[in-house]
Amino acid sequence: MEVTLEATPRTETGKGPARRARASGKVPAVLYGASVEATSLLVDAKQVWQALHTDAGSNVLINLVVGGESRYLTIAREVQRHPIRGNILHVDFFNVKRDVKIHADVPVHVVGESHGIKEGGQLDHHLYELKVEALPAEIPTALEVDITALGIGDSLHVGDLRLPAGVEVLNSADDLVLQVIEPIVMKVEEELPEVAEEAEELEGEEPSEAEDQGSE
Repeated sequence: MEVTLEATPRTETGKGPARRARASGKVPAVLYGASVEATSLLVDAKQVWQALHTDAGSNVLINLVVGGESRYLTIAREVQRHPIRGNILHVDFFNVKRDVKIHADVPVHVVGESHGIKEGGQLDHHLYELKVEALPAEIPTALEVDITALGIGDSLHVGDLRLPAGVEVLNSADDLVLQVIEPIVMKVEEELPEVAEEAEELEGEEPSEAEDQGSE
């Protein structure tokens, strides 16, 4: 998925001009890349919010039009947000080429219903994002992990995942993505009978001769 975003060159830099720009509905930004000289820009706050909140998520391809003329194919490499309000404060746009692979962080989406969870197990999710390498247009929105076949004690590692064509995961194949674990409550219930049996055995044991002498 691709979107188009208008940008204007930013002549003033620093905290003061940045605050004034945000107050007027603009977001400070930077365009950079191997074949582009780093350029300070301003983008419309509403437009950049819409661009980064499509179904493609943060890996959406953005056709950045600077000054109404120059066009750059970009991806948002770093997005700074307000810690409370969540509005966008600054964006770094990385210039990419359609025929050159790039790295990106892609979220992991769990799909399906595990029979192990239906039986009382719990999902223990370890990796929520995976680093992938692919052409810009082939970066997936998310990597779906189907847990339907997982029972209690089963797990999925990076090497078990089915990947879209042209996409390579850079994480280690042995990295644990998720597992279905036995809930603590169930473990305690299973251990209680054993503890009770051990207590009964101890109560039925005859005191040793040394214990008898010590009690006289």
